[in-house]
Amino acid sequence: MLEHKFELRFPSHQNAIDIFRDRWASNIEEVHPGVTSGPMPLFSADGRPSIAAQYLGLTPGSLRGMSVLELGPLEGAHTYQLAKLGAENILAIEANAEAFLKCLVVKEILQTPRCRFLLGDCLKFLLEGNDTFDLIFCSGILYHMENPFELIKAISAHTDRVYLWTTYCNPDVSAALARLPKPVVCDGLELTFYEQAYADPEVGTFWGGNSPTSSWLSKEDIELCFRHFGYDLTVHVDEPGINGPCITATGIRQASALRRGQCLLSTPA
Repeated sequence: MLEHKFELRFPSHQNAIDIFRDRWASNIEEVHPGVTSGPMPLFSADGRPSIAAQYLGLTPGSLRGMSVLELGPLEGAHTYQLAKLGAENILAIEANAEAFLKCLVVKEILQTPRCRFLLGDCLKFLLEGNDTFDLIFCSGILYHMENPFELIKAISAHTDRVYLWTTYCNPDVSAALARLPKPVVCDGLELTFYEQAYADPEVGTFWGGNSPTSSWLSKEDIELCFRHFGYDLTVHVDEPGINGPCITATGIRQASALRRGQCLLSTPA
């Protein structure tokens, strides 16, 4: 990963960015001029965190007073936005070791407040932990799961408010034929997983999941899964995407038996 062990240039934030030269997805120059990283405008122009705050904030448009669990922060760009929107604390869990280190670089450069990053599998965190959160921010991860239903079920045990951005499979589109349809039954629900195998995960710009395969759901099955766990899921945006159609959605359900008001930044045992 490291081209050289020692940095001989004058100390700078760009030096830290350059540890992962040509391997960045997000463009930190949006919010920190003069430091260049990747092409995607995720730190400011990307409106996904603002949509989460608008529809799921205790005060519309703000995350003030809320605890947030972010699944798959990638490079910490959305984390930065969630903090700017007022989240009281953010716990972000990333399984990709290189992406995790990028998050730490970004946190240092931008001094992102009230957030903590942990390296590990977010599904295992949800399945084995018992912390609850005011909001789970799930952007760009559902379609990387081997079993997406399992992630939705695990999320439902930890929050009543969930933000979702995901691609989905449209079985009527010819490109979907490259995916293997696999009928499954989960908690009595009849679903179809559209499965694909990943290419080489060692490529520097691989930002996929941590299993050899991933499964996509149809939009209808995604909505069915969230309804199954009591969420009223609202799709705000449904549009074609580079890698397939994608939705922006928020899910909310009436207060459940989830425990509230815990300290959420402690490292799980």
